[in-house]
Amino acid sequence: MSVRTRLRELLSNPFTGFAPWIAMSVIEGPQRFELAAGLAFAIALLAGVLGALVGERLKLLDFAGIVFFAGLVVAGLLVDEHGLHWLERWSGEISNGAIALIAIFSIAIRMPFTIQYARETVPREHWSSPQFLHINYTITWVWAGAFVVTAIVGFLGDGPLDQPDNLWTNWIVQIAALILALRFTEWYPQAMIAREEIAQGTRTDPPPSVRELALPVVGYIVPVGIVVLAVGGAPWWVGGGMIVLGAAVAHRLTGEEAAKESGSVAAR
Repeated sequence: MSVRTRLRELLSNPFTGFAPWIAMSVIEGPQRFELAAGLAFAIALLAGVLGALVGERLKLLDFAGIVFFAGLVVAGLLVDEHGLHWLERWSGEISNGAIALIAIFSIAIRMPFTIQYARETVPREHWSSPQFLHINYTITWVWAGAFVVTAIVGFLGDGPLDQPDNLWTNWIVQIAALILALRFTEWYPQAMIAREEIAQGTRTDPPPSVRELALPVVGYIVPVGIVVLAVGGAPWWVGGGMIVLGAAVAHRLTGEEAAKESGSVAAR
């Protein structure tokens, strides 16, 4: 596979469009505004430049990311010390709220942003199908919801709690919401297509289960428990309990999926 083809595949993944927004959400905080905004802008610009080099049209998320983070970088250069402190405190919520509004806007104009990525891999004859449109509207709503969650929990940490570096509000909950949205983006089209094929009688294997959707989030519980034990943020027994719970649930879900797969193979 050529480098050009690999780049096109990478740029056709919605994660690439979200990468600068995710970087901003995870990195921003006290004394980190310039790093977060600069890195987010660099990622957005790089995606746009690479897309142009391989003949990709600039997508909504690419354009919005370049403009928004360029604006943040310029704002950081122009404001005084008080303004910079304000940006350090609230830029994460502003960026998360902005991308949520962009997602909702794309739905409002009947062009959910995920369609631009889906059309890179789905044949043109399916672009107007009800299933194709339904899948993209649903995924776009999920991403909008994920960024609303990250904006709200970030606000709670920076505002009422007055803890801009709170482990839970600034990282753990926000990353969990993004992991779920990323997994849903992969899982939902597969599940919907499988269900339609089963209804048409062209498929006998069961569709991807909710367990498959939940596994990455469940797996996330264990490293969160380890982090809690290592750096604090909760009593030690919370971290230990999360490790035990995450490992037990992940083991059970993995076993159920393995049993289901064995049953499917045996039935063929």
